[in-house]
Amino acid sequence: MAEKHRIIGDVRGAGLYIGVELVKDRRTKDPAAEETGLLVNGLRDRHILIGAAGRNANVLKIRPPLPFSRENADQFLSVTADVIEAIST
Repeated sequence: MAEKHRIIGDVRGAGLYIGVELVKDRRTKDPAAEETGLLVNGLRDRHILIGAAGRNANVLKIRPPLPFSRENADQFLSVTADVIEAIST
């Protein structure tokens, strides 16, 4: 997904705890705080709850529940891609 969407500057984490840093420019790492808020709200509107974290509120804080299936992961990725497409236009 990061290859397709330039707003994704970095993905990091351990286990099921994942942070996705959103940036305006990958080279400068300029935080995309406004876009992060739009993405969080867009996901909420589609019944997926995640939060924003970090000094600049531009890191998606993804903490799925323990009963999380492959189907849930596929749904999350699909909906997230749709919302990124919507806010990037």
